[in-house]
Amino acid sequence: MITSILIFLVTYILISGRRLNIIHIGRPAGVLLGAVLMVASRVIRPSQAYALVNWDTIVLLLGMMILTEHLLESGFFDIAAERISRYSPSPRVFMAIVVFGTGILAGFLVNDIVCIICTPLLLILLRQGKLPPLPFLLALATSTNIGGLLTFTGSPQNMIIGHLSGIPYREHFLLMLPVGLVCLGVNYIFLIVMFKKELSVKQLWDRGATAPFAKPLLKRSVLTISCVIAGFFILHNMAWTALAGAAAIFVLGNRNETDILKRIDWNLLLFFACLFIVTGALHVSGASKPLTALAARLSGDTIADMWLFGLISIAASNVFANVPYVLLIAESVGQYGKPELMWYTLAFASTIAGNLTLIGAVANIIVAEKARDQCDIGFLDFLKFGLPSTIATTMAGLGIMSLYVMGGIL
Repeated sequence: MITSILIFLVTYILISGRRLNIIHIGRPAGVLLGAVLMVASRVIRPSQAYALVNWDTIVLLLGMMILTEHLLESGFFDIAAERISRYSPSPRVFMAIVVFGTGILAGFLVNDIVCIICTPLLLILLRQGKLPPLPFLLALATSTNIGGLLTFTGSPQNMIIGHLSGIPYREHFLLMLPVGLVCLGVNYIFLIVMFKKELSVKQLWDRGATAPFAKPLLKRSVLTISCVIAGFFILHNMAWTALAGAAAIFVLGNRNETDILKRIDWNLLLFFACLFIVTGALHVSGASKPLTALAARLSGDTIADMWLFGLISIAASNVFANVPYVLLIAESVGQYGKPELMWYTLAFASTIAGNLTLIGAVANIIVAEKARDQCDIGFLDFLKFGLPSTIATTMAGLGIMSLYVMGGIL
């Protein structure tokens, strides 16, 4: 147990240290080292390491990455950026488009992937419009995190929850849609209020340019990903639905897809596969028992329990990071009086928790690192907005879920 805890702490420092300028080997290498140490120190056997990886989540991420890369190559996001610049009469309207547009998009394309794609496009628009980057970059990071609430494909931790809970994709979407939209609205209000001075400038976009695009590939990509999203609502296996869509678009393209596969974020897939091993080993060793014991003290069938579990989850997600925390606490959720209620609470809290600090979610780091040359987002810069926004969205989201409980929906 002590060995597993020490390895977990070393892994966490390696994951966070690069962002704090302590060590520079990177997140995937750090967590890979942690996984190897768990096996080398005999905390787990190699066969157990393979079994601990949640392959449904890895396959789902892979399928969505392939589909998103085709959208990117087709010019879909360039066209979207052009339309946004054309129909944004003021910085506040542009902010609304960033908040609600990327938030809703993240619900279906995974928040991390949306940040990977949209950050460079947003930076181009900000330069062209002579707009201050900080408020819009914060809007992108926090809104995609909130948008991850909408579906089980919105964030990696929600993919895990969707697989473990057995809750239908459609049911989750219908219940979390109002929660997500209200939280996006709250986030937008905070952005407008806290950056009132910065948003008083005028943007000067050149509206004459037309984005190039590959028409046949655009049609194929949009059609395929629309079918995949529809399949999420109808079919029960999200991972293989996404992978089937990826296979279909390869066949429809009738070309060598080597370049597309080279652009897949294999680092992210390696990161999550090894993270499953590290956190799973921590659980196998019994080191996670104090955390699960604390959660087990709740009966899990009242509004008060829901709020307390939500607050615990937000705090723990920032200590352990949201994906490891979900993996550690998942076994306890099934033992509650109302497990479905607690699954929804876990999905909400572990996602909202990502908006508290800069290192609270991978999406935040993606935005910060990709925007570093144009805007250096510091830890305190993020916290000044993230703290009040997280408190407000938590109150709003858990408030709506409380109404669900009182109405007998949950």
